[in-house]
Amino acid sequence: MKSFLSLTNILMVTIIFGCISLLIFSDRGLINLWSLKKEKQQIQNEINDLRNQIAMLEKEEEKLKFDEKYIEKIAREKFKMVKPGERVFKIVDEDSN
Repeated sequence: MKSFLSLTNILMVTIIFGCISLLIFSDRGLINLWSLKKEKQQIQNEINDLRNQIAMLEKEEEKLKFDEKYIEKIAREKFKMVKPGERVFKIVDEDSN
């Protein structure tokens, strides 16, 4: 009877173990593939966010070019501008403590 630990069996187990190790841990292995897919998904999410931001900025640009009411609103809110002849009233909230 042949021994279970024959040279052929040891060689076969070593080759199988090596192939499985390469499949999992090599540069093209499953762990690296999983990591690359995760990184790809993150980059794709960033691209989508940037595309949305570009679309919003293009809408803003369009409004600033052609919508006079929007321009007036921005001038009043951001730059505290008023039309000639308008009066500005500041309301001061005084705490009576």
